[in-house]
Amino acid sequence: MLSPLMFIIGFVIFLLYMSGLLWMIKKSHDDQRKKRQRDSGIKGVDENDYDGGGNWGRFDNK
Repeated sequence: MLSPLMFIIGFVIFLLYMSGLLWMIKKSHDDQRKKRQRDSGIKGVDENDYDGGGNWGRFDNK
């Protein structure tokens, strides 16, 4: 009798945990997308700087 009840309670806790985890991943992904879109509008952003380390050796296009 106690085993099915423990299974149901554990399953509910697992579902709550997984839904919270997926919600936080989605929220973080959406925030990162918004930040990327906002930052891409700023003048002077180097589109070729894939690693974010800055201009190390490329010639400046003036």
